Amino acid sequence: MIMMFAKFRVSTLPIFFKLFMLLFFLGSCKKATNDLQKQPESTPTVFAYEVHCDLCNITYNDLNGESRTVRNNTGKWSFNILGKTPSNLKLSVVTTLPGYQSIQAYILKDGEVVYGDLGYNRAEITYSTVNGNGTSSFGSYIPSTSPGGSDQNGGTSSSSSVCGAKNKSGGYCKRVVAGGGRCWQHR
Repeated sequence: MIMMFAKFRVSTLPIFFKLFMLLFFLGSCKKATNDLQKQPESTPTVFAYEVHCDLCNITYNDLNGESRTVRNNTGKWSFNILGKTPSNLKLSVVTTLPGYQSIQAYILKDGEVVYGDLGYNRAEITYSTVNGNGTSSFGSYIPSTSPGGSDQNGGTSSSSSVCGAKNKSGGYCKRVVAGGGRCWQHR
């Protein structure tokens, strides 16, 4: 009987060893696939300029920080900044019409408005991509029948900010927000 037990141990040892190695191998493969799944894929941030105007000149900083101008733009204009984003984005829009016109000027991050507003006859926006804040100056509408006469450059300068969240209809929320950010509905 001892001989049978000795034969059994020797003959079954390779099977137990093979099972142990198989379990060890399967366990290590499963861990490797879990490690791959835990690493998030990073997508690059895309900034863009967007302007809506009837007839205007647009000056902006491109990827290299150089100033570019688009003359006599009509309707919607946009420019995506692909690659390494400059630390400061600048956008300037001036109407080329003799009367007033509304100008919507925005800076977008991954398709969402981060800064911009609705103004009349002119708009100047600067935005820091590092700090996530900006400054803006927009013209205000002054009718030509006002006591002071008309000013084609848009009248007084005011710093303001709008919500800018994208609506279901594809437009942007125009609620004025004190101190920047989003309005009560889009927070």
